[in-house]
Amino acid sequence: NAPSGWNVSFTPSGESTTVAGIDVESGASQGITVDVTTPDQVEAGEYTISVSAVSAEETLSQDLTVNITGTYGISVSTPDGRLSFDAHAGQESDVTLSVTNTGNVDLENVSVNCSAPSGWTVTYDLENNTIESIAAGSTTEVIAHVEPSSDAITGDYAATFTARTDETSDSAEFRVSVKTQTVWGFIAIVIILCVAGGLGYVFKKYGRR
Repeated sequence: NAPSGWNVSFTPSGESTTVAGIDVESGASQGITVDVTTPDQVEAGEYTISVSAVSAEETLSQDLTVNITGTYGISVSTPDGRLSFDAHAGQESDVTLSVTNTGNVDLENVSVNCSAPSGWTVTYDLENNTIESIAAGSTTEVIAHVEPSSDAITGDYAATFTARTDETSDSAEFRVSVKTQTVWGFIAIVIILCVAGGLGYVFKKYGRR
């Protein structure tokens, strides 16, 4: 008799096959190994399992105590699993991070940080860059505001986001495709058009002289 979602099986001593019943001769004894498998997200604590041996004449029961210790785990990703995003030099771009508690104990004071190229600015929609608490098995979304330096050139860069507590941590490296403004390209085109127009006017006006 175990909590819902738990699996309990029995194996006679010296054997490898689980059984639902055994034969015991008069005056003899038989050892039994009790294997207990818990759900993935079971909370830490003390649980009781009642084990019974049932024959035609009587039923004998014994309570077994199972102590589940805390396991800590955390992961960093995004809602769609993509670890890349686009940004523009000197402009702020947002990326949503998914911080998941993969353990069976609540995590407190989870700090979120980023290792980015020099001159970049990264801020979060968090006070002091800290998530107060993430329940076991739960996910918290954090929005990171990433601003590449204004002198960043077009290309791919790496930015690593880390979620950390006193007990555990995890990091995810993102590829950031930085694009630069094309204002000077437009200005160059305008200048070329102006020069071409001016030359056309000159040739049209003075070409027959």
